[in-house]
This record gives sequence, structure tokens and C-alpha cells, in this order.
Amino acid sequence: MIATENPYQSFFDLSIDMLCVAGYDGYFKRLNPAWSRTLGFTQDELMARPYLDFVHPDDRPATVAEAEHLADGSSTIHFRNRYQCRDGSYRWLAWAATPSGSDQLIYAVARDITQEVAAATQLEAANRAADARFALLTALVDAIGIGVVLFDRDLKVAHWNKEATRLTEIPMDQALGMPARWIGEALAGRVEDFAALQSHFKSGLSPAEPFRFPIVMLNPHREIEIFVSQALSESDGSPVGSVLVFSDVTAAKELERAKDELIAMVSHELRTPLASVVGFTELLLERDLNEVQQKQYLETMLKEGKRLTSLINDFLDLQGLEGGYKKLDLGPADLRSLVNRAVRAAGQEEQTPIQIELPPDIPLVIADSNAVHQVLLNLLANARKYSPGGGSIVVSSIVRGETVEVCIRDHGLGIPADAIPKLFTKFYRVSGVGRKQISGTGLGLAISRRIIEGHGGQVRAESEGPGRGSRFFFTLRVAGAGTHSGDVLIVEDDAGFARLVEAELAAKGLSSVWAPDAETAEQLLRHMKPRAAVVDLMLPGESGEEFTARIGSSDLTRLPVVVVTLKELEADETLALRSAGAVAILKKHSGAARDAALYVADALGRADHPSA
Repeated sequence: MIATENPYQSFFDLSIDMLCVAGYDGYFKRLNPAWSRTLGFTQDELMARPYLDFVHPDDRPATVAEAEHLADGSSTIHFRNRYQCRDGSYRWLAWAATPSGSDQLIYAVARDITQEVAAATQLEAANRAADARFALLTALVDAIGIGVVLFDRDLKVAHWNKEATRLTEIPMDQALGMPARWIGEALAGRVEDFAALQSHFKSGLSPAEPFRFPIVMLNPHREIEIFVSQALSESDGSPVGSVLVFSDVTAAKELERAKDELIAMVSHELRTPLASVVGFTELLLERDLNEVQQKQYLETMLKEGKRLTSLINDFLDLQGLEGGYKKLDLGPADLRSLVNRAVRAAGQEEQTPIQIELPPDIPLVIADSNAVHQVLLNLLANARKYSPGGGSIVVSSIVRGETVEVCIRDHGLGIPADAIPKLFTKFYRVSGVGRKQISGTGLGLAISRRIIEGHGGQVRAESEGPGRGSRFFFTLRVAGAGTHSGDVLIVEDDAGFARLVEAELAAKGLSSVWAPDAETAEQLLRHMKPRAAVVDLMLPGESGEEFTARIGSSDLTRLPVVVVTLKELEADETLALRSAGAVAILKKHSGAARDAALYVADALGRADHPSA
């Protein structure tokens, strides 16, 4: 029996907390007015049904368990669940309760904490979002290629990214939590001007205005620029810490120095031939010279003019490759032919003879013949130029899977280990004894790298050190089976004209394969059976006449040939070409590609319909 008269009744009725008495039978026995104000139900409605009916379904198992603890004599200090309101919504309640075992009653007080729970939920979501943003920021700071150090309000290291460790060789776990001045102390013996560095760290890293200063790291040599700035609160602009950034400017400084050296070198390289050309021109105009002197001066002018042209071409080639203006004309190519052609162009010298050591079964490669010829010439010229003491130069190759690797080996000055990673950088030239008098622009290897990478290959260098020679390698892809099939074989060293013939043949419904020289064409004939050929007579290596005569001398390879050439032919040369299977001999002109395609289509039409 619950007393109805109680001196504390007013406190019970006026409490803003939700006071109640419940029985072990699961029903409320008495409720204060705060229950109706909070949930919207009348006291009679709340007491007419088991209190579990008002509890959120998800919270009922925990509520039952808590009621059983109370029935066993335990008190509840802080228990939370959700109670339904008349409008169907739910309010979060926090409970404190104690049992009265003698009359099987539970005395409890509940407080509406819905707003607190909502605020806690929002705070938790905000914390999760902040954690996610911080994780993303940390990942970004760790991923970027600059060293970043974050200091808290007390100027202690709060974050130290991986790049900061790489640049300073200070491990992250040692740096975290350390004061700013400790960084300066930790770099003792690792920088050139330690006193200047220490002065910056001792003066504090919370400047009113951002500032930067350079340092030079020792072993390995690195030029680093340090930038320091305060971090300010967005809300009130007050300092919350500082940011220190390490930027590795070694490459930029080296490039800047290389450019300065290049400008000086190019100025010299341009002025010297120009001065020679102008000077000898004045001599030829102003003086009466005998024929021997005139010839000598003209030869000098020609040599200097070619040197000037080569320099300008290097600049234009590199600009075209880097800007994407110079396109590669890729197709099947005979590597042996390319090497032979480059060696012939380089010429043989007694002190530095060039030896070719190629295996007999080199497959066709995918290449722009003219571009690869330029690479080979450049590497051969470098091998000879940097072998002042003489020694043979060897060109070799090996098949590695789906690529062919070419090697040019010399016995010259060799390359220091620290210079090898920079060799293919534009404007870079290895310094050292014996190299200052060797002319060059520092562009040749950069051009070679761009060309080979444009082929989908790689270029690299090896050396066992100064005085022990060097080896330069580049790779080209092996020509696949798909490059060995077509109706017409085009043998033409001019890539632009070959592509034009391809387009005209395609308009006639004929497929084609392009070979830049006779040697490549001969290899292609081992794998394909074209129905006709378009042949230029003026080819690098074997001539078009020789190729046409050879394929015309065998019933296995004899096929209709359309000759397109700039060469003026004698009557006996024309007769020989006709005898070898030439169905037409055309002069190269603006419509030659179209005419060649017409003759090929006509010849194949007659072969397909001999009675027509």
C-alpha cells in the first residue's frame, strides 16, 4: 500500500525530473506530472499498460535485464533507454533506481537526455569527420614530395612526414613531441652552415611573417629550402602552431646551373662557327686568294656551318619531342640494317674502330628507322668522343622476351657513379679531368631518351667508374605477327610518302605493310606473302633495283612491282626493272601515291581475273 499523504508530495509533484514507483509486475504504480509533460500521455494511460509497451523495441531486452537486476536487490546508477511519446517519437531517458524488496516496489528517477544524446551523436559524427579529414590530410602530407613538420602551440613536433625523414635522416619516432630547437641540434654535423641554421631555430619558429632560408645537407649532398609560417585559427586568428616545410631544390639548382653553363657554352658554340663563317667570308671578299686557300677557307666554312646546323637541330629535335610536335613513324625494321647504316655514317677510325657483334637471328623490331638511326649515331659519336685514348667500340644486342636490347660499349673515360642517374637529363654534362675540352651541348642523350621512350622502350647506362669505359643500352619491342601481313609491301625510306601510299591503298580496299629499307623488306617476305609491292629505288643500304631484281628472280617471291622514284633511269635500267616484274615505273610527284595505288589495284585485278 502506497501512502497518499506525504510531507514530500510537493517535491514529488514539482520535480522537473520524472519520478515514479513501479512494481515487480512491470506496471507503474505512481508517476509525477513530469511524465505527462515529457511523453504526452496521461498518468492513467501510462499506468494502464506494462511500462515495456512504451520502451523502444531495440531497448526492451536491456530494460528487462535491468529490471531483473533490481528485483535481485541491485541498484541502478545510470541506465539509458528510449520511451515512446504520444506523437510516435521517442525520448532518451537516463535512470537511477533502487528496489524496495519488502513491498516489491522500485523507486526510480528518470531524466530526459534527448538533447544531450543528440548533441553527443553530433559530436561523435563531427569527431569521426574530423578524424577522417585528419587521416586524409596526414596521408596527403605524407604523400607529397616535400618535407612537412607541424608544431603545436608549445612549438613541439606534432607531425613529421616521411619526406622530412628522407631529407634530414631524422626518424619520425625520434622527432615527435620534441621542441623546435631540438631539430636544429639534431642536424648538427649534417649541414654546411650549422651556426646559421641554429640561429633560426633558437630565434623561434612562430614568426609574425612567413620566412624562408636555405641549408645544404651533407652526405648525400642536398640543397634544401626551408619555409616557416604560423598556423592561425580560423575563428579568431590566434596562433595554434607553426608549419615548417623542407623543399629539396637540388635538381632545380643543378638545372639552373646547367642552364647557365649551357648559355655560356651555347654562346661559345654559336659564336665560334659564326665568327669563322663571317671571318672567312670577309677574307674571300676582301683579298685575292689562290685556289688552294679559297678551297681551304670554304672547307672550314662548311665544317663550321655543319657544326652550327647540328647544334640548332639538337635544340629543335628536343623541343619537338618534348612538345609532342615530332611524331614517330613506327613500323617493322631490320635492326642489323639500322646498325650497319649508323656505323657507315659514323665511319671507321683507326684509334676507335667500331665492331658489330649481332647474333644471326635478330627478329624485326618496331621502330622509326630515322629516329633510331639518330640514337645510334649519337651513342656511337659519344663513345668515340669520350675515348680520347682510343679503344674499340662494340655494338651488340640480345633478345630479352618481347624486346631486343642494344648495347654500345666503349673503353673510354667511364662515368662516375653519382653522374649516371643524371646522364639523360637535358643540358647535363659530366664534369671532370679530360672532359672540359670535349665539345657538346648536353642534349644528345636527352634526345635519345625521349626517342626510345617514344618507342615504348627504355634507355640506361652502366660504368665501373672513371677510366673503365661505359655501356649504353636501349630496348626496342619485337615486331609481332600482326605486323607481318598485308596485300601490298611498301619499301620506302620516306615515312611521309609511305604513309600516303598506305592511305591510297586503303582507299582501294588493300592492306599494306611498310618497310623502311630493303633488308627489312627481305625479312618481312620470310613471314608474309604480299600480292604486290611498291618500291623506291633510292634506299639506305641495299638499293631498290637490287631488291626488285632478287625478288623477281624467284618464282616463290615474284610479284607485280610498282616502282616510284626520283632517279633518272637509263633504258637498260628500265628494261631490267620490267624484267624483274615492274608493272609501272613512276616519277615521284604530288600524285605519285595515288597513281601507285591505281597501278597496284589494276595489276591485282588482272591477276584475279586473267580472262578479263
